[in-house]
Amino acid sequence: MLIRFSSIATGPITMFGDDALQLINMLGASGAIPGAISEEDISAALQRLRQQLECAAKSTVPADKRDEEGDDADHEPPIILASRAAPLIEILERAAKDKAPVMWERA
Repeated sequence: MLIRFSSIATGPITMFGDDALQLINMLGASGAIPGAISEEDISAALQRLRQQLECAAKSTVPADKRDEEGDDADHEPPIILASRAAPLIEILERAAKDKAPVMWERA
């Protein structure tokens, strides 16, 4: 499943469903799809998201752990959720500045 985030202040972005749902919940939203955050609630939701991402980053296992065979040449390091959240954070910041809601739906 893919989730598309959009706002009249920005262009849309699309994310994988699992990551998008996790970020929606971190915003303090219900997780319902489709859903939205009103322009009045964006600042608080953005602050909550940043706090949640910071907590998640502190509890993440270091990416330099090798598998039991010691060969990690063929393995890419995982992309942390904060990196995946960057486009959503940008949409939220621009929407807050322009006083516009942010919506999400299945893509």
